[in-house]
Amino acid sequence: MMSFRERCAFHEAAHATAALILSIPIVSVSLNPPNMHRGHYRAPHDCGLEYLVTICLSGPIGEELICGTITDGSDQADYEMAKGYLSRAIADPLRVGIELARCRVAAERLVSSKFAQDRIAKLAAALLARGTLSGEEIHGL
Repeated sequence: MMSFRERCAFHEAAHATAALILSIPIVSVSLNPPNMHRGHYRAPHDCGLEYLVTICLSGPIGEELICGTITDGSDQADYEMAKGYLSRAIADPLRVGIELARCRVAAERLVSSKFAQDRIAKLAAALLARGTLSGEEIHGL
């Protein structure tokens, strides 16, 4: 069974891998307190809504794919952030749900690719070893 810290490492590594693939600049990713785990990204103002939502969903989907079912509700913050992005752009709640489902499929495809799986494993190992990685360190890996 994986520790909470290990699950967090895979979760954050999946977010970072999605950002790398979608060319969203990464400032840093950390497993260190006080927030325990957190990624900082600098999405360009013209970044597509689908990219933002896909990055949000990639963390919990990657964690689940590698570590198993999330049972503690830790995925809810990412889903709420994704819904928030969509709700600001789309007024109809039904359409928000449809777009969320579509982006979930995109995130699942993204994190389940061989390239992404290799990158997630490498980033998670580095996060566990170092605690925090800068965007430059992540690109260097």
